[in-house]
Amino acid sequence: MLVQRQMSVIEEDLEEFQLALKHYVESASSQSGCLRISIQKLSNEARYMIYEFWENSSVWNSHLQTNYSKTFQRSNVDFLETPELTSTMLVPEYSGGGT
Repeated sequence: MLVQRQMSVIEEDLEEFQLALKHYVESASSQSGCLRISIQKLSNEARYMIYEFWENSSVWNSHLQTNYSKTFQRSNVDFLETPELTSTMLVPEYSGGGT
């Protein structure tokens, strides 16, 4: 499962947001079922795209209930200019074979 999160950060809160994001990524990456997290900062803007790859939707939903995830969500209320945009997409499992 791919989760795409878009966040527009208030300029004055950029440093605090980056620290909160770092803690979030460190915690999420160590979770069972988290396959990968990639972050892209859009140039010349305080906007971030976060791509999270999870084994499946139930693992993602469990992740949302963790303390570190809830803490990150609460801090974003103060750090973001607009509410976070989140979209999810189910991705077929990779079998490892070639065609």
